[in-house]
Amino acid sequence: MRGRLGAGVLGVLVIGLLFGAASLSASLLGWGCPVQHFTGVPCPGCGLSRAVYALLRLDFAAAFRYHPMVYVLPPVVLYVLFGKKPLLGSKTRERALLWGVMTLWTAVWIVRLAAHDPLVWGSV
Repeated sequence: MRGRLGAGVLGVLVIGLLFGAASLSASLLGWGCPVQHFTGVPCPGCGLSRAVYALLRLDFAAAFRYHPMVYVLPPVVLYVLFGKKPLLGSKTRERALLWGVMTLWTAVWIVRLAAHDPLVWGSV
């Protein structure tokens, strides 16, 4: 049990450091997304930092506009890091749910790319 908790705390710290590094690069270097800066193509997470900041300001509509997956990701990440029992009663259902979330994430990214969403393509 302690190993799972320690791994979860480490995971939260790593996510926090990555989020901090992305925020630092955006503020100090003027980059919106390092992946987009170097490749010209927005990453699947483009807009997620702005969505989290909007959530912290309790601006739920803006958070959804910046990245619709902002409401799906936190519970999934918390479960993956700290969940002990299989979600939905079995490992098979849990795997199906996680694959579904990844599929939905990919679909949202493709739709946003195809629609040339200005919140995603804004800095290109």
